Amino acid sequence: MKSDRRLVLDQSFDDVVDCVLAAFIGEGFSVRSLDGGDLRAPSASAGHRRYALLGVVLPELSWRGSALHADDSALLGCRLALFELTDSCTLLTAENPMMRYPGLAALVPRVNQRIATALGNVCRRSVTVDAA
Repeated sequence: MKSDRRLVLDQSFDDVVDCVLAAFIGEGFSVRSLDGGDLRAPSASAGHRRYALLGVVLPELSWRGSALHADDSALLGCRLALFELTDSCTLLTAENPMMRYPGLAALVPRVNQRIATALGNVCRRSVTVDAA
């Protein structure tokens, strides 16, 4: 698996969020909201362009009770970003920093496999317009 993936899905933002949550929770990940909102000013009449940033990590790999707990999803998990492109089209990016470090990735291979499986499930449940 590459360290990052980009999927353009022909589905509404809300449907993609639901699909992503179901896929990653189904693979046993804990999902944490990191940020979210609307990219357009509240006074914009053109509608919403929402985004959500999520951190996903396998619970068995998190350092509970540690000062590092806040950063564990960034290192041992994956960061997901969802962007509403149009009312019926959503961009999903997944970044797995561990893949940049082959030695670390080899120590925890199940993370990469389960991230790939979850993203595959998102693709199967959605209409994928483009994938990179």
